[in-house]
Amino acid sequence: MKAIVQTRLIHLKKHWVSLIFWLAFPVIATVAIMGLTNSLQQDSKVPVGIVLEETTPLATTLVDSIKRTPIIQVYQLSEEEALYQLQQHKLDSVFIIQDGYEEQIMKGSRNRLIKSYRSDLSFAYTPIAEMIISYVQQDTGRTKAAYTIQELNKQYSNSTQNWTWGEIIEKSKDIEKEENLLYTTFRFFNADTEADANQFVLFNPWGLWAVFAFLSTCMIMDWIIKERRKSLTPRFSFMHISLKSYLLKNAGLYLLLFIIVDIMTLILFKFNMREVITQDLIGSILSFRLILLMGAFLLAILSTRLPTYYGISFILTLIIAIISGAILPNEGLMTQYPWLEIANPLAPFLSREIGYGWFIVFGSLIGIWFVRKEKRNVKGA
Repeated sequence: MKAIVQTRLIHLKKHWVSLIFWLAFPVIATVAIMGLTNSLQQDSKVPVGIVLEETTPLATTLVDSIKRTPIIQVYQLSEEEALYQLQQHKLDSVFIIQDGYEEQIMKGSRNRLIKSYRSDLSFAYTPIAEMIISYVQQDTGRTKAAYTIQELNKQYSNSTQNWTWGEIIEKSKDIEKEENLLYTTFRFFNADTEADANQFVLFNPWGLWAVFAFLSTCMIMDWIIKERRKSLTPRFSFMHISLKSYLLKNAGLYLLLFIIVDIMTLILFKFNMREVITQDLIGSILSFRLILLMGAFLLAILSTRLPTYYGISFILTLIIAIISGAILPNEGLMTQYPWLEIANPLAPFLSREIGYGWFIVFGSLIGIWFVRKEKRNVKGA
């Protein structure tokens, strides 16, 4: 084994640049994409000006609700400054919460609560206005419900509980949270929001990493094709090790190298992307890495020319990226073709499971290859 390690180190001295590049490629590509998407999220928010003419609880709550909307960047300004920036097209639109907003809401009035301004370049005015109107309608609906409950409460002299207006409003908000019919938060990974079962994350960093790791593993394992060139294979006739054993032992060295890099990746994701390290995650990464290595090993064994090997590797990466759902949503594709879930090598890893099926398939194929006798062309004298 010592000779194998020495031979591999001699080989890596000539190819250390490409080796380091492909080892770091999955992490660099994943971090770059995650950083770019987070930056685009901030830049793609619609700038909206909010003018608050009163600082009552209901008016302040309305502004807070608008600020929590992911697609809107709220700038709270004076009316003069907001209208000036609208003229300069720095704001998409301006909404003025007028003085007396809370008083009108408590009266159940919906007329002239908010004044709005837009320009000829206000492309998002309509959906934003409808969203703000929906918030106002929530407040008026709660107020109407509160007064109705209070009136009903007065009609029952035997009632021992008298609900105040504020208590009814708070209770209605609690019921809305518990009985939400639809709540979906569209966000990019690493956003400062609490995890929720209904939240949708645009990019899963481990999904991106898995796709890039597949490609990088294939690119690194091209040494198998280089080592199996016809001009080099006769040397094994004078060695104490067969070509197949030589390839397998070297693959084991690469597996150890990959695992070291994966551990470093796990630590980086923990501190850079606040990933939680669990036993399931560690187990799925190790098993996924072994599956990748076995798959790339078989692909290299079946290939005889480097251009063909590279082309197949890129095609397979593209196919896996599509069917895995790591980059683009694949719900419709999986609904129409459910068998793709079985054919997806990333599926067990993304589910934090171990792909036993792929172990059996790849392990069996490698075993068959190892025990099968090589065909040799023997020329007579």
